[in-house]
Amino acid sequence: MKNIKKLNVNLFLIMIFMLSACQQQWEIEITSNGQVKGLINENSVAFYLEKSAEEVVALPLGQMLYDLGFTLVDQIILTSNRDQSQSFNWGEIAQTSTISATGEIKIYDEVFSPTSIEVIPSDRDSEIELSIMDIAPTMADALGLPGFPNSQGRSRHFNPAQKGVLILLDGLQYEKLISMSEAGEIHFFQGLMPIAQGLTVYPPITTSATAAVLTGTPPKINGVFGYGYRSTDLTTLIDLAADNGITVKAVEGSSLSFNLRNAETILSGDRDGDGFSDDNVFINSMEIIQRDMPGLLFIHFHEIDDMGHRYGPESEEYEAAIIRVDEYLSELFKVLPTGTFISIFADHGMHATDDGGNHGTLTAEDLIIPIIFLEK
Repeated sequence: MKNIKKLNVNLFLIMIFMLSACQQQWEIEITSNGQVKGLINENSVAFYLEKSAEEVVALPLGQMLYDLGFTLVDQIILTSNRDQSQSFNWGEIAQTSTISATGEIKIYDEVFSPTSIEVIPSDRDSEIELSIMDIAPTMADALGLPGFPNSQGRSRHFNPAQKGVLILLDGLQYEKLISMSEAGEIHFFQGLMPIAQGLTVYPPITTSATAAVLTGTPPKINGVFGYGYRSTDLTTLIDLAADNGITVKAVEGSSLSFNLRNAETILSGDRDGDGFSDDNVFINSMEIIQRDMPGLLFIHFHEIDDMGHRYGPESEEYEAAIIRVDEYLSELFKVLPTGTFISIFADHGMHATDDGGNHGTLTAEDLIIPIIFLEK
């Protein structure tokens, strides 16, 4: 009798296991312009939950949309099993909308379990000219380096150059740059108008963007998925240059945001105690250019991002930081040797918050960046 009871219990457990194993995973169909663009399911969400540097139970919905090829979005329409639909302005919910491992989407305090999402892209998509992933293959071409491995960016085919310079302007919002240039407040940038609109990667933060700049690949390929990731196993532009006998130097602020291996790195810090490192980044960059210009120079200005976080992208402090960097760039350009190819770009933009500014969302303010290619 005991054996029979034990057998029945085992059979019951096996049946439960088989039923649970046969249950179909949840999935949400993503459509746009009348076409199916893909699915969000348990596996796609679990992938990023596992990659998160912190223990989280939900992801930004923007991560899933970006994975399916969406960048600039106007609206989303959620539809449930009962054909009940609800439309949302994406700009209003991008910062707060999340999706859990069970497929529940939370927007503010309301929870939805949709079977499909219609994504309505922004018209601004058609205005985008460049990708942050174009920078590495373009610089490699200009310096005569061999084909850039794994790159999803495109080379813009500039003339051969003897030297190359990458100038990262952390947190520079495209719209603010254009409005200040048109107003005649920043003379160096004003002379470069029109300035191309480019797209950074998601998440639009320094680590992910720097990896994209140096490898020409998105986070899912280079492995820099967001906060907590500071290095990539892929070959970078710096690696490629060093392997081909090109000297590389990098001028940073107070610390390294990303592993710039194979580059001689100069940390500038805040030597004069004024609370900023950009003035020292400028001084160090001028000295390097004039005394021992390398084959490839990487310069990272931080102050625009610092002021954006602290005061917001519409503040006087943010604009003053842009004016200072504009002056630095003007002086740097004067001393660069003839035959230098230069790329000036932002890693991400900046959106206003109640207490200043931030970035990291799938919105135009954070994703659209200036990308400038110059020959001297």
